[in-house]
Amino acid sequence: MTTPFFHGTFTLRRTWAATPQRIFRAWSDPAIKLQWFTGPMTDWTLTRHTLDFRVGGTELVTGRFNTSGMVPRFEARFHLIEPDQRLVYAYDLHHNDRFHSTTLASLILVPQGDKTEVAYTEQIVFFDGQDGTESRRHGTALQYDALDTLLHNGAIG
Repeated sequence: MTTPFFHGTFTLRRTWAATPQRIFRAWSDPAIKLQWFTGPMTDWTLTRHTLDFRVGGTELVTGRFNTSGMVPRFEARFHLIEPDQRLVYAYDLHHNDRFHSTTLASLILVPQGDKTEVAYTEQIVFFDGQDGTESRRHGTALQYDALDTLLHNGAIG
């Protein structure tokens, strides 16, 4: 019998004391993105990161969990880029070369005076039939916490 799909969706909303330009730069500048968009800060070794930030361009992130040895691979393709406003991309996630999930992700930035309202949504299909939505939301929230720290500390000009 074929394993059923599991579909999950979540949205993260944040309001950051930063301009849309600064926030968008966190996605478009490879050196900045590498500071917050990576694996866990502990028990993780990054092995590769590439970013070709243009419509049709790709992003690749691979690494290894030091304790378990599991090797995740993130492969994305950018479909819509509206600088400082919106971003849409799709990405595949592999665990040890096993196709784990595919995701459609969207980012919307709305200026609110000297702050920016951020809405990020993922629509995911998990191929193993298990609901990984909460785990994905949690991991993404940790990355956004790291991005929040970079914005707060002025690391993104």
